[in-house]
Amino acid sequence: MPRLVQSATNIVRDVSVEATTRVRWGECDLQGHAYYGSYIPWFDLGREKYALDIGADYRKYQIATTDLQVRYHGAAKYLDDLVIKTWAATPRTLTYYYEIYRKNGGQLIAEARTVHAFVDAETGTLTKIPEEMHQAFVEFLESRRKEKGKPAGNSSGAGPAASGT
Repeated sequence: MPRLVQSATNIVRDVSVEATTRVRWGECDLQGHAYYGSYIPWFDLGREKYALDIGADYRKYQIATTDLQVRYHGAAKYLDDLVIKTWAATPRTLTYYYEIYRKNGGQLIAEARTVHAFVDAETGTLTKIPEEMHQAFVEFLESRRKEKGKPAGNSSGAGPAASGT
C-alpha cells in the first residue's frame, strides 16, 4: 500500500482514534465523486476527535495550520460511509496523520499529514505547544498503550509520515 514519505520522526500509529462520516451530495462533483477540497474537513473531523479524546480544548488556543500534504488513492463517492483514522507524531510537534477508508470494503481512499503551530495571542508569533496540552498528549498515549498491553513511550511504527516534522 503506498504511503507518504516516511521520515525519522516517531509516529505513534498504534494509538489512533477513528471518526466516521458520510459523503454528502454537496461535497461531490456532478459525477458523484467527492471534490478534493472536501477531504480537508474530514481530516479536521479526525483531528478534532483526537483532541477531544485526549481532553484538549482547542477553544483555549490559537492554532495555525502550517503544512498539509495529501495523497489520494481513490475517489470517495456520494453516500460512501468513511472511516477517518487519526494518530499523532510525538506530542511536541502537533503533527497529525490520517487515513480515510471506505467503510464498506476497507479501501484506502486518502492519506494525509497536517502540521500545526500555536500562536501567541498577544504577539501573533508562533510558539511551542503549551505544557498542559503536551501533558494531555503524553497521558493519553500512555493510557492507550497500557490498554493495548504495549510499553509506554515512543513507537516507530510505520505510517504515512512526511518529511519535515
